[in-house]
Amino acid sequence: MKKALLIALTVSLLAPGAMAQDEDGVRFGLKLAPNMSWQRPDTKGIKSDGSKFGYTFGLNVEFPVGANGNYRFGTGLMLNNVGGKLNQEYSYVDTSGTTLTKDLTQDIKLRYIEVPLTMKLLTNEIGYIRYFGLIGFGAAFNIRAKGDYDVPVPDANGSIVGFATLEDEDIKDDVQAFKASLIIGAGMEYNFSGNTALQVGVTYNNGFTNTLADKEVNGKTAKSFQDYLELNLGIFF
Repeated sequence: MKKALLIALTVSLLAPGAMAQDEDGVRFGLKLAPNMSWQRPDTKGIKSDGSKFGYTFGLNVEFPVGANGNYRFGTGLMLNNVGGKLNQEYSYVDTSGTTLTKDLTQDIKLRYIEVPLTMKLLTNEIGYIRYFGLIGFGAAFNIRAKGDYDVPVPDANGSIVGFATLEDEDIKDDVQAFKASLIIGAGMEYNFSGNTALQVGVTYNNGFTNTLADKEVNGKTAKSFQDYLELNLGIFF
């Protein structure tokens, strides 16, 4: 996490100097992006058990870098809804004394406030269209965490008599407050007139900090990373 914060700080310090070359080209825009998200576990005993559909929306800001208009530093403020499903093997003893195993599932629903820091590289205009690729860093802070998960139901002797599913439980204490990620994307911009442009693209957000907090599996700290792929729809003014 310290390394991720250092990268963010470095980009934030270097960006104003580069942007000062052409302040007239600053653009503001709105973004709405449906996404497909999943958890990527990195601990033996936990498996991914499916993806979820979510969405991102918020404000985009882009600053020109250099004089030719083909490079832009981007940031903004996003509300990001993602999640995923995890599966953990659980061993237990039933009322007959038999040792059994069962896969316990957890459906995680997370909400973040995210600040992206990206660099966009654009082609020259072809007709009314410019194509672009972008790469950067995402810093996100968890503001909500809910989960549906299975729990064992013991009898008075500690034997497991069944399982119950808890729904929409608050799991904020089980989730790390900060999430850092790598952002990679590509797309196109269509210019309507003047400064108004429609943006369409695909963005992949690859988490590289652990989503889980204080969770152990088989005596080891459990690790799982939040990834998502989104259809990036935006308009700049």
